[in-house]
Amino acid sequence: MNINITQPGLAVDIDETLSWTIGYWIAEMQKRFGNPENLSIPEMITKYRYVQNVPYWQTEEAATWIHEQIHSNELQTQLPLIEDSHHNLSQIAKIIPIAAYMTIRPEVTRAGTQEWLNTHAFPKAQLICKPTEIAHEDGNKWKAQTLASFYPQILGIIDDNAKLLEFLPTDYQGTIFLYTHTETTSKLNVVPCVNWSDVLTQVTAKFKPLL
Repeated sequence: MNINITQPGLAVDIDETLSWTIGYWIAEMQKRFGNPENLSIPEMITKYRYVQNVPYWQTEEAATWIHEQIHSNELQTQLPLIEDSHHNLSQIAKIIPIAAYMTIRPEVTRAGTQEWLNTHAFPKAQLICKPTEIAHEDGNKWKAQTLASFYPQILGIIDDNAKLLEFLPTDYQGTIFLYTHTETTSKLNVVPCVNWSDVLTQVTAKFKPLL
C-alpha cells in the first residue's frame, strides 16, 4: 500500500495496546483446547503472556484455528477494548498527532481492523498492516524496520511488545513508550509505562515542552 504520513507524530500499536486481544484469545483457547492448569485469564497472561507460549496449545489443531482467526476480518470487529485506551489516546492526540496505527495483523484484516478503530472513535490516522506474505513470526522484525524507516516522520510508538526492541537499529532515535512495563534494559529511548494514564503523563512530559 502507499503509506503517506501527512504530519510528524506517534505510531500506536493495536493488539494488547488498544485492543485486549489476548483476553479474547485465551478465553477461546481455554474453551476449545483445554486449561489443565485451571488458570484464570489474568493468571495465564501473567505466566505465559502470549498464547504461543502456552505449551499444551502447541498442536496442529490449535495452530489451524489460530491461523484462521488471525486472518479473519470478523474477529477484528469483535475484540474487546482496553479500558481507558480511547480516552487517553484522544488526550495524547491533542499533544502530538497520531501519525499511524501500526500492527502485525496481516493486510487482509485491514477492513475489520479499520471498522474496529472507527467503532471506538479512535483518532483518525493511517493504518499500517503487515504485508500478508510476511510470516506472522517475522511480524516484529517487519514492524521495527518499518518504524525505523519512517523516522522522523514517525517520532516513536506506543507499544506493549518488548520484542520490538530487539529488531530496532541501535542508532534508532525515536521514543518507544513501552505500555504495561515497569523497566527496560534497552539502550534505546524506551519509556516504560505501567498503564494508559502513565502513557499520557510520559508523552506529555516528552513532547509538550516542544510545542
